[in-house]
Amino acid sequence: MEEKQFKDGANHLSGLELIAAVDGELDEEIAQHLHHCDLCAQRLMTLRSIQRALRRRLYRALCPTTDQLIDYCQGLLAPSQQDAIAHHLTSCPYCRSEVELLLQRDPLIDRLLLSHLFDGQGFRFWR
Repeated sequence: MEEKQFKDGANHLSGLELIAAVDGELDEEIAQHLHHCDLCAQRLMTLRSIQRALRRRLYRALCPTTDQLIDYCQGLLAPSQQDAIAHHLTSCPYCRSEVELLLQRDPLIDRLLLSHLFDGQGFRFWR
């Protein structure tokens, strides 16, 4: 444990140790310190609050738009864009889930498309 001494003369957790604790990576020694030290516990709560606010504000900020994901699924993007999104999908469960949903076939939509083909212009073309 790498403690820092504050003006109160007591030893406190470093910023890196607090960030690790926020991420759930704390050992028994740090957990005990947080249990007994009100200042570090308060600093931990502040960091958790900041992290939640950042997650809300930046949620999927670096992700492709839904329109881009649709174009990706249809193969309409330039090869470089297609590759960039494919790479993004390897690390983003949110976009990967959206793409999986977009790639699912819906029987109702299939029936509607088929009925459109055999009703009106599509049917007359094939007669």
